[in-house]
Amino acid sequence: MEEILTTKIHKAFWTRCRAGLASLGWSLRTILASLLLFAPGAAAIGLSLYGPEAERRLDVQRQTAAVQAEVNTLAQLRDQLAAVEKALQDDPQYLERTVRYELGLVRPGEMRLPQKVKLAPAAPAAAQGGPAELPTALEVVALFGNDHLRFIAMVTGIALLVAAVIVSLPGRRQVQD
Repeated sequence: MEEILTTKIHKAFWTRCRAGLASLGWSLRTILASLLLFAPGAAAIGLSLYGPEAERRLDVQRQTAAVQAEVNTLAQLRDQLAAVEKALQDDPQYLERTVRYELGLVRPGEMRLPQKVKLAPAAPAAAQGGPAELPTALEVVALFGNDHLRFIAMVTGIALLVAAVIVSLPGRRQVQD
């Protein structure tokens, strides 16, 4: 019973909506055309307005990532230095080996051997040609921080909004298929 009542209410609602739209001179085709023009127009204007802010946010995210990487590197260095300090305090053999190596000290009767040359770490291998990463939504929106793209998006958005208004004007003749 409720299902039948709900269906009748829905039918009555949509019948009134169609009658109201028809009295305004709007057909369902006109409304859909207006929405299809209005939505991208509003999106283009929104992108042109939000582009500079997205560019700033992206810069802040990149700076934050760089600072976080530096913090992680410094934390690793701190841990390594703490381990060396502990070894120097607790291990007399490590202390003697380190002093002999760093200062070049030898005991009487010993002969000083040349020290090994420390090599620089090898450069990382070239990146493999794997799949390219897709840009994030923020990176795409940040492209609209460019003044030329902002202008083009704004003009396109306004043109689409004007077209949506023109299409939705009442009193236009409907094209017969």
